[in-house]
Formats: sequence, C-alpha cells, structure tokens
Amino acid sequence: MVRPKQGKMDWKSRLVRQMLHDKDMLYVMHVRISFFRNILRDFTAERCRSYTIIDHPLYPKPGMKSTYSVHRKDALETSTSFPALPGPYPLNFLKDFLLTVFWGYKSNITYDIGLGANNLNTLALLLLRKLGRVKKVIYICIDYTPVRYDNPILNALYHWVDRMCCYHSDVLWNSSGRMNEARIKNGVDGSKITHTIVMPDGSNFDYRRRLPLSQIDRKKVVFLGHMRPVMGVKLILESFKEIIRLIPDVRLVLIGDGPELKKYQKKARALHHNTHVTFTGFIKDHAKVDDILRTGALGLAPFVPDKNSYEYYSDVGKPKAYLAAGMPVVITRVPEIADIIKKEKAGIVIEYTKKDFIDAVISLLKNDRMYRLYRKNAIALSKKYIWENIFTTTYKKTLAYLKI
Repeated sequence: MVRPKQGKMDWKSRLVRQMLHDKDMLYVMHVRISFFRNILRDFTAERCRSYTIIDHPLYPKPGMKSTYSVHRKDALETSTSFPALPGPYPLNFLKDFLLTVFWGYKSNITYDIGLGANNLNTLALLLLRKLGRVKKVIYICIDYTPVRYDNPILNALYHWVDRMCCYHSDVLWNSSGRMNEARIKNGVDGSKITHTIVMPDGSNFDYRRRLPLSQIDRKKVVFLGHMRPVMGVKLILESFKEIIRLIPDVRLVLIGDGPELKKYQKKARALHHNTHVTFTGFIKDHAKVDDILRTGALGLAPFVPDKNSYEYYSDVGKPKAYLAAGMPVVITRVPEIADIIKKEKAGIVIEYTKKDFIDAVISLLKNDRMYRLYRKNAIALSKKYIWENIFTTTYKKTLAYLKI
C-alpha cells in the first residue's frame, strides 16, 4: 500500500508509536465504503506488531463476503472469507457475530486490543475477551439514534446490545459528545458507561491538493452527501431559483447517490435549473471527489432539524471535507460541529428556512472580503480534523487510560 510521506512527528505521534509497537490488534467492522477502515488500518500498520482485520458487508448481497486477514506490518500472513447468506439481514448479522468469534478464537493470537466498529462487533469482542483471546475492548460508535429501526423489537434489541457494550467495554469511542446524553435519556445508566473518549469524524479530502483562492470557481456551490430527505437537498433546490436570479452565473454541483436522487433530479428539471445544477451520482474515487471540492467556493450542509436523526446525535463528515478544501460552510444548527463552525467564523449557521439559506449563500458568494476571512478560518479549522491528528490524539488518550 502506498501512503503519503509524513512530516516530522510531534511528541504525541512518537509516544503513540512507542506505545503501539509491541501490540497485536484486532479490528472488526461492517463495511459499506472502505475509507474509514483503510485509514485506520494504515495508521495502525505503521505502528503495531501485528493487526488482524475482520470485515463484514454492511448491506450483504449475493457475491459479497466476510473476510479475515492477519498482517505483520504490511505483510499478509493469512486470509480467508465466507460468503453472505441468502435471506434477511438479521440472519447475516447472526452469521457475522459467529464468524467473528470463530475467526478471533482460532487465530491463536492473544490480542492486546480489539476494536469493534458498531455494537454487534463489539459484543463479539466482549465474548472473545471472556474466552481469553482479547485483553482490552474498544467500542467504536460512529453513529447513534434513539430510533435505529422502525420495528420496536429490533430497535429494543439494538439498544440492549449498545447498552451492554457501553457498560462492559474498556473504552468507548463516540464520534459526538451528544451520544451519551442521548443514551441516558433513553434509559442507560450514565454511571455505568465506561470511560468515554470523543473521536470526531475526520476529513477524506486530501488537503495537500487544496487550491489557492485565485484558482477556485467563486460561483461554484457544492453539496456532498447521501440523497435522503434529512440532508436538506429539497431546501437547496427550492432556494436556488432566487439565487440564480441574483447571481446568474452560479453553479450547483451535487455529489452522491441515494433513494431520493431521481426525485431531486426531476425537481431540478421542473424548476428549470438544468443549466445551473449538476448531479454527479456516487463517485467511488475519492480523488475525483476532491477535484470537485477543491475548485468549489462554498459547501452546503442544510440538515433538516430532527432530533431522532443520525446527523443530530452523531458527528458528520461532509463539513470537514468542505473545510479541508477551503470552502466555508452553510449549515443548519443540527450537528454538533455547527456551533464550532459558527464560533470560528468558518461558515454561516442558519435556520432551516429558504430566507436564511438564500441570505447566507448570497453573502458568501458576493462579499469578497467576508469570503476571504471565512475561507482562511475554514482552512485553519480543518487542521483539527486531519485523520492522522485525530487517531494520534485518540490513541494517546486511550493507551494512557488503559495503562498498556
């Protein structure tokens, strides 16, 4: 694997490298897009003695497989796989749990640390700890919502598993400070929640490819995300008629796929936005996404206010990508990062209304002095969300707490 060259390590990076160099690590994840898995793997591979990865498909389909691989540094020692089962998701989740326990136990490695990205994987690691195959378990909670499933039985089961993981893991990595607050409101005993460290989402944008202000398109506005109602695309499209009237050469690029994509494309045509609006669909290659972001002037994140949404309780990644590209953000006060963006003047926080949205976009596109300041602040804030920095800080806190 090819990694970018790193600059001179600071004291935290050197300390983490020293603390991990003799550790055997086990990662268990359900994967839809492998970026997070890859960057966590790459960070670990350079530092620990060995690492094992167990991957399960998040949305299993025929032809997909769960995989198990053991590595020492970058050398693959052994690997195997098991196909997804035909049938409903719960059947595959049960299979994934059993496979994790089986593969983890048969490895004959006693792992210093097991990290589970979601509660089902963490529950399997807790059993492996009971069986003596894992010493310490970290529960990585990337997203949380009180209503995970519409089915009340499945929802109750999900929250029971989450509760067990919060109580019995050695460390909990939450992506947002709101998660434990929500758990307590949902009946979890706050005094029993294990030691918690907030590990925010990082940026997928390659900040080394950021363009100077003179080379961007000052009239290009970008949305990056899943085409779901909660993402606010409806508000964007309905507001754009007025924005086009005031700035005739404005362009909107929407990156992403999802269940509402065709509906939004139809809406854009009905509003006669054809020459101003481009839908790219899902782009697998992150470099191509970066190419669009780095030439843009403004990033849009008008989440619909909904206190049962993932976006309210969890951290969100796309504002970090906008910031890293140098784009100020127009965002509703839904995710936790909105308050940080407002405080740092790296964007404008709005209410979920057409007036607020239009005013914010027009201000940043037409006021050059304001835009230069907000762009400078966006770039400065983005440094906080470089994955290398996030993992270094999180591991330092974790290893110091675990005393291993």
